[in-house]
Amino acid sequence: MDSYLDRKADFTRDLVDRLGGADPASLARRTGLLEETVRAVLAGAGELPSWEVVSACLAAAGVEGGDVAAVRERWAAAEQAMWEERGDDLRAGFERNRNGKPARLVESHRPKTPWRRLVSRHPVTFEPWAMPTFGAARELPDPAAAGDIRDFYRLLAGLREWAGSPRQSEIEKRSWGTLPDATISAMLQKDRWRTTSDRERVRVGYFAMACGLPEAEVARWVGAYERLRHVAPPDDLARARAEAADLRRRLAAAEAEARDLRARLAAAESRPDPRPAPPAGGARPGRRWWDPRERRSLSAAVAALLFAGGVGAGRAMGAGGDAVERSFCFRGTLHLVGSTAFEKTADAIRRGYEALCEDARIEVEPIGSNEGVRALTPENAASTIAMHDGHLEPDSDEIRARGFRGFPVTLVAFAVVVHKDANVTGLTVEELRSVYSDGGPTGWSRFRGGADVPIRMVSRTEGSGTRTIFEEQVLRQPEPELSSRDCRRKDEIRAAARVIRCERSSQNQVLETVNRLPGAIGYAELHVAADGRRYPNVRILALDGRRADAASAAANRYPFAAPEVFYTYGAPPNDSPASAFLTFMASDQARRILRQAGAAPCVSRDTLVSAPCQAT
Repeated sequence: MDSYLDRKADFTRDLVDRLGGADPASLARRTGLLEETVRAVLAGAGELPSWEVVSACLAAAGVEGGDVAAVRERWAAAEQAMWEERGDDLRAGFERNRNGKPARLVESHRPKTPWRRLVSRHPVTFEPWAMPTFGAARELPDPAAAGDIRDFYRLLAGLREWAGSPRQSEIEKRSWGTLPDATISAMLQKDRWRTTSDRERVRVGYFAMACGLPEAEVARWVGAYERLRHVAPPDDLARARAEAADLRRRLAAAEAEARDLRARLAAAESRPDPRPAPPAGGARPGRRWWDPRERRSLSAAVAALLFAGGVGAGRAMGAGGDAVERSFCFRGTLHLVGSTAFEKTADAIRRGYEALCEDARIEVEPIGSNEGVRALTPENAASTIAMHDGHLEPDSDEIRARGFRGFPVTLVAFAVVVHKDANVTGLTVEELRSVYSDGGPTGWSRFRGGADVPIRMVSRTEGSGTRTIFEEQVLRQPEPELSSRDCRRKDEIRAAARVIRCERSSQNQVLETVNRLPGAIGYAELHVAADGRRYPNVRILALDGRRADAASAAANRYPFAAPEVFYTYGAPPNDSPASAFLTFMASDQARRILRQAGAAPCVSRDTLVSAPCQAT
């Protein structure tokens, strides 16, 4: 009884015995599975069911403890036997069809092998998964219950919980490599209804399979996505209009209060100080000596102003006086996490702040915009600020449900870059979009003066804020599918892809790859991309005849610029590192540091937030 079919039959008999003759219709109601799925499991029809489905039936029938362990042991033995019999055929199939169409090859072998055991794209190997841990109240979400596309993605996250919350790296392996880790993050974390597509429909199917669902159940989820893909949440437009009207009212009130505060601050600075000058060494050079109580009251007033305007967080200085040390200095450590594009400027701010505040330490952690936002929690609200390329959507979960506060810091200019051997110095925006669109050119020779080298796209991973801005602001479409790991050639199982496209997790990795690969094209923050010593082979593309320029990104209309926004989890507590640091970011000292770093500050003496930095 060592063959796969024998072990599968032994598993099915044991499972039916443990379920005690439970009625399939009743099990289907209690599990949320289709009745045909339950009947197939009890009859042993088709291939071995996933443990997620089996364990759901056991839980619905009240089977616990040792009985579950015994069923699991027989199930694992049957799965091991399947791979011992069929693994060689699968590997041989990949080898024999090396020059065929990989997608069709994968589709032809998937019915013959468990979906959960492709642990690398090539070669195929077998590694058992650890037994998942399921929640106490476990019922499969019904995709038919979704009323719009946002509801659908909430249920998709619920499906992952139903499957025991497998790690994203596991989902990537279970999906035959179709769902990279960053893609899964975007599916589960972002407001996805704006980026629905046929490609997303395929991803939904792979995701459902990776959560253990058989084909009939997967079809339900794909069908629900197809039904809802163009059904936007019905309250979005009305909510957006109401929020815009409310924001206009609040900004008008904030501007009036700002004028009053500036007048009060000017009057306070002009009054002579009746007290004697402080002894030598009593204050740091360069700082004025005046009543800190009045200064704190003005700082608190401006903080209320910024919160009322919806543009900031923490205690912030307004019109432009220098701050007393205790107004913006903290003791301890502050974490700036997020955008890799802002790393260089953030490091300049760190150095400037630590020079002014000796007891403060700032750690800059460039982990990507979306990862930075996800790092914010109620527990670290006092000591962590997320750096995000561009504004979050007003109706995103972070803003609407979790109360994130955004503080625009500076306008960041990005650049589209190519390897010098492409022999292209500029493109129109339409030409650039054609490069990234279906059916577009695959070589640079298609453009005037272009060299005879292939186009190699070097992109950021899907969790990148820079990539989001590039897709939404420049391309106005998603980038093509991932097709390469080394960026030089297509992967064997992606040989049918139109172009060579790889992904890198930071802008420095993008620029290093573009610098060494002829024909490569990518994008990054302008000041880093313009480092000719570090990246001698990188050329910055003009778009529609306009050069990238950080100082006049808004004026020259280069179509690739966005504000860098600091986000906090709600209003940071008073006297916390986050609050003190945001106070500093609204001061003249901070604006000088930003300008020295080549960045245009969003907050100035005359306006709360400059127009290019405001959310659209």
